[in-house]
Amino acid sequence: MTRQDQFERRIKIFWIIIICGLLVLLGRIAWLQLIEGERYFRISKNSRLRLVPLPCSRGLILDRNGEKLAGNEAFFSVGVVPSNVTDIDELIKCLDEFLDIDKEIAKKRIQEANNIFRPVWAKRNIDLSAVTYLLEKEEDFPGTVILTQPVRSYYYDEMCAHVLGHVGEVNQEELTANSTFGVELGDLVGKMGVEKAYNSYLQGEKGGRQVEVDAHGRTLRVISEKDPLPGDSVYLTIDLEMQEIAAEKLGQRKGVVLIGDYETGEILTLVSHPTFNPNLFSWGVSEDEWSKLVQDPGDPLENRALRGEYPPASTFKVVVAAAALEDNIIGKEDTFFCGGELLVGNRIFKCWKEEGHGRLNLEEAIIDSCDVFFYQLGLKIGMDKIIRYSRLFELGEITGIDPVSEKDGLLPTREWKLKAKGEAWYPGDTVNLSIGQGFLLVTPVQMFRVIAAVANGGSLIDPYLVKEVVDSQGKVVESFSPGRGKKIPISSSVFDFLGKSLRGVVREGTGWRAENKIVKIAGKTGTAESSDEERPHNWFIGYTLPDDARLAIVVLIEYREEEISIAAQIAGEILSQIFNKN
Repeated sequence: MTRQDQFERRIKIFWIIIICGLLVLLGRIAWLQLIEGERYFRISKNSRLRLVPLPCSRGLILDRNGEKLAGNEAFFSVGVVPSNVTDIDELIKCLDEFLDIDKEIAKKRIQEANNIFRPVWAKRNIDLSAVTYLLEKEEDFPGTVILTQPVRSYYYDEMCAHVLGHVGEVNQEELTANSTFGVELGDLVGKMGVEKAYNSYLQGEKGGRQVEVDAHGRTLRVISEKDPLPGDSVYLTIDLEMQEIAAEKLGQRKGVVLIGDYETGEILTLVSHPTFNPNLFSWGVSEDEWSKLVQDPGDPLENRALRGEYPPASTFKVVVAAAALEDNIIGKEDTFFCGGELLVGNRIFKCWKEEGHGRLNLEEAIIDSCDVFFYQLGLKIGMDKIIRYSRLFELGEITGIDPVSEKDGLLPTREWKLKAKGEAWYPGDTVNLSIGQGFLLVTPVQMFRVIAAVANGGSLIDPYLVKEVVDSQGKVVESFSPGRGKKIPISSSVFDFLGKSLRGVVREGTGWRAENKIVKIAGKTGTAESSDEERPHNWFIGYTLPDDARLAIVVLIEYREEEISIAAQIAGEILSQIFNKN
């Protein structure tokens, strides 16, 4: 091969290399322009322009008189813009040195951010000195920003915890449910109580600010801004002053106090104890605090008024008496004899009064809460009719009160026992049922409906906790007033008889501790068996007579420590103090 041929060959190879290089370059340009162009354009734009979300204030929660129960306070947080962070580990290490952050959680939040151009918080509730330090040392903390956020504040701590509920960081399930409200990961939503049930009203709508930033993420100027819209305010039926009285009288006992208007269903007081401080959740409850709450044997997170299930004991005699009279099983003057015990099959069922009550009629049996009388009456009525009348009072069903997760208790039937216990229904089961023991379970709010129906002459009311929702301009968005529900198909003469008998219970019977000189009360006591044989549950359900306000009350004491009928005494003290103040 001549030198000329070698030279031409080298020229061809050189051109092939140049052409290949140009093709590769053109291909890369085409890829960047056509395939990746939009992504890089977005990155470029967001390096210069950034949308900063402006948090909205959650709506207020107020009592019926406008007393603020839950509101918002401003606080500072450290946020991190993921797109501006080159070394996450180094940044977190630097922040931890003076802020003591949870490094694992902060790293996870930054790495899993849905939008890398929006800040996610790394540390909430920092003080002003930390804010000043971060602003002075911006270049040492690339990607960090200071966020001003509202935090939920509950002004009476534990006082209304089970009514109000609390807020917490949204989870994936809640994120889907609240997608229409602009809720994102990291946002706070209602987790229980009114906060959860009325979250759509309280949530509000975020605003935003479009700003121009430099290469370090520092704001140069504001381009545009949209103001956030605060959430609507929720006015409750709760009367804070009455709530305070009830909580004070209940004290540290485990139990419930429910007070409401027996004509309208408005709940004026709902106290459940033990309770918790919802402010713990506003800052983000720690693992130790959460473990302490959920492992507490007192179960402070449980709303006993709506979710506690208990045997109603002798308070259930109201239903049994109504069934007997309405179906003409017994006349008002018919009597049974109580000798202190009754043999049914091969089992002896005792009365609470060992020596017995002697011969007595229905009114006297209600006043003295004679068990043996109701054993005999229950057997005469039969379990099927007792259950049928229980359903008329809608026992075994949720009442529909506002906060979610209400329990429905248990109304046992022959079919239920056969399936659950593998046994037939025995006469002894009917004996137990007739005094509200055995398998029967109710919630305090269900018994509130029962006593309210007796007080108003036979109408089932729908208990509720929210009066109205008002927007930030003071306009009523929605108001609630269910009022009386359906009429129970029991004659008015039966309810008149029950009312007369229940007044006798307080005036001279087992509920005498509720009697006082301030307000007249009618009601029924009950002592229910519990898992601790020496400490029964103690009930009082009652109402004020029409001369006074239309209040129905339920007091339940779990595992009563006192020997006396303490629930009746507490009810009397609460109502007399309420009326004395008024």
